[in-house]
Amino acid sequence: MPDSKNKVGRPCGETQNRDKLIQAARALFVERDYSQVTIRDVAAIAGTDPGLIRYYFGSKENLFTAMLRETAAPVKQQLYKVIKEKKASGPASFMQTYYQVMSEYPHFPRLIFRLAGLDQSIPENQEITKVFNEIVDLDDIMMFDKLKERGLLRDDVDSLCAQLSFISMTIFPFLVPEELLTRLGVQLTPEFLTKLAEQNTNLLARGLMPAKDKSDDQ
Repeated sequence: MPDSKNKVGRPCGETQNRDKLIQAARALFVERDYSQVTIRDVAAIAGTDPGLIRYYFGSKENLFTAMLRETAAPVKQQLYKVIKEKKASGPASFMQTYYQVMSEYPHFPRLIFRLAGLDQSIPENQEITKVFNEIVDLDDIMMFDKLKERGLLRDDVDSLCAQLSFISMTIFPFLVPEELLTRLGVQLTPEFLTKLAEQNTNLLARGLMPAKDKSDDQ
């Protein structure tokens, strides 16, 4: 007699298979544009039947939105936890916090990079972009206009250019191809990212912020 505990048609190892599909979708999306990834590609990487994607998620779009939300959840939780503990505010402390958390989740900036570049003229991409807006709170990083208004940027600094420089510093290290990092002798370890955060913080302070009046320290 069949085991009554198992539903008819339910795949064996359900949670394991679903997790494999999520991981495969993430690995492919980090390396390719969404339009270039097929259901068969995901199933092949996961080592499962393509029909399981429809069983668990209903469609490729639903698979990818589930993957993005499930990938983002622990990253955002950790990021806000560290920000709260350190009382981080401003570009320097945000960068240090960001590097600290991303050293644990180095694939995450690549996902955000892919999301940000989706073609909005394609209807299928619009639902995924909604997930991007859930994951990325632009108010957290679009801070340089406010700093300019408060007199915390040098007079000759353009706030929009400063914003783009800041985004480059936070995202680019995680987009560098592994082959180039190897040739440069760089490993994105927590220790290296701590040093990089300190250096980039100094660059921000010296290049964007007004020089401190020595009389302030007296």
